[in-house]
Amino acid sequence: MKTWFSALMLVIFSLTITHTTLAVDKEFDWYALGSGSLLVSEKHSVNMALRVGAGLQVNERFGFELFWDFTGIEPTNLIQKANLPMTIAPLKTDVQSYRYQYLTALAVRTFPLREPFSLVGKFGLAHHWQSIELDVLTSGSVFMESVEVDERDTLPVASLGIELESNRFKKLSLEFSITNYFDDGSQTALFTAAAKFKF
Repeated sequence: MKTWFSALMLVIFSLTITHTTLAVDKEFDWYALGSGSLLVSEKHSVNMALRVGAGLQVNERFGFELFWDFTGIEPTNLIQKANLPMTIAPLKTDVQSYRYQYLTALAVRTFPLREPFSLVGKFGLAHHWQSIELDVLTSGSVFMESVEVDERDTLPVASLGIELESNRFKKLSLEFSITNYFDDGSQTALFTAAAKFKF
């Protein structure tokens, strides 16, 4: 149900682009982006995140973005989903590897303000996945080795930010935004400072 709702909202968002808007400047511009973020989640403490991605600017007001966020979050909440057996001796875990990432596709709507500023709204879908691999120990020895728990979900995403065009470097712009991932279990937000480089 959540995926259908997200797709419907994305269509509605796209339909706000009028024929006149699409007719303004037919030249497509590609750009690369990179950013640093603060990730705030109800399930985890505040963490840093890095983002890399690319975008297509269809015209002055409309475009698309695809980017990947990866964080330092260790999703220890997944350990309780490992269905570890009950034992007389207490079990301990030794985390070997983990990941907590988002792959996000967005429609981008730009509202030019007084130069050099623009208001930027985005809406789309994100594929979120987290995993953890661990060894289970008991009585000082390995009880279970390389136990892996993996969890994936598709989430609706919305973002709002301000873009600042560089007066000195015409191909460079900065964007400051907040991105919200709508999860049924908790809310997750990224406060992001990004640099865009146009090709």
